Amino acid sequence: MTQWPKKRAAYHVRSISLPCESHPFIANLKEKIRAVQSWVARADASVAGIEAGLSHIELLLLDVSEFLNLSETKTVLQHAAAASIECVLESFLYLVDSYGSMQSEIVAMKQHHFEVQSALRRHDSALIASSLKSQRRIEKKLSHLAATLRTTTKSLHLGHSSDASEVEIVEVLKEAIGATSAATVVLINRVVAVSAAASTAAASMVSCTVRPFKMRSCNGEKEMVIHVKSEELERCIEIVERGTESVLRSLVNSRVLLLNIQSGLI
Repeated sequence: MTQWPKKRAAYHVRSISLPCESHPFIANLKEKIRAVQSWVARADASVAGIEAGLSHIELLLLDVSEFLNLSETKTVLQHAAAASIECVLESFLYLVDSYGSMQSEIVAMKQHHFEVQSALRRHDSALIASSLKSQRRIEKKLSHLAATLRTTTKSLHLGHSSDASEVEIVEVLKEAIGATSAATVVLINRVVAVSAAASTAAASMVSCTVRPFKMRSCNGEKEMVIHVKSEELERCIEIVERGTESVLRSLVNSRVLLLNIQSGLI
C-alpha cells in the first residue's frame, strides 16, 4: 500500500512532460501514419487512388500540426537537442521545397495539356507533337523529383539524445515525415502515369492528322480512348492542384510551429 502513491506520482510527472504511447493523440497520430503507409503499399494509378493518397497525407499533416501545438510536446521540444530539431526542420523544409516544385510542374502540365487538346481539335500535327514534347518534359521532371525525394529522405537521422521523452516525440515526427515522403513519391509517380497515358493516347492521333485519308480509321474507338484519358488527366490535375496547396500549407505551418518552439516564442 505504501508504494501505490509513489507509482501514481511518477506516472503523473511523465504524463505532464510527455504525451506517451497511451496518450490518445500519440495513438491517433500513429493511426494516421499507418493509414498513409497502407495507401503506399496498395496504391493504384487511378485518379481515385491519387485523391485518396492526398487525403491521407493531408489528414496526417493536420495531426502533426495539432501534435506540435500540444503543451506537453512544446515543453519537451524546447529542451530537446539542437541536432534532433534541426534534422526535423531540414526534413520539413525539403518537403516544402518538393511540394512547391510539384505545384509548379502541375501548373505547367495543365497548360501543356490544354495546348494538346487545342491542337487535336484543330488537327494540327505540328502543334500536337510540340505540345506533347513539352508535356513529356514535365513528366520527366516530376519523375526526377520523385527519385530525388526517395533518395534524400532515406538519410533522415534523429541525432543523439539520452532523454526518452525527446526520443519518442522526435521519433513519431520522423515516422510522420517518412510516411509523407514515401507517399509523395508514389503520388508523383501515379500522376506521371496518368499523364503518360493521356500523352500516348494523344500521340496516336498524329498519324491521322498528317494522313487525312486515314482519318476515318482513327475516329470512333481511338477518339473515345483519347477523350477518356484526357478527362482523367484533367481531373487528376484538378485534384493534385488543390491537394498540394493544402499539403504545402500544412507543411509550412508545422515548420513554423517547430521553429517557434525551438526559439521559445511559444
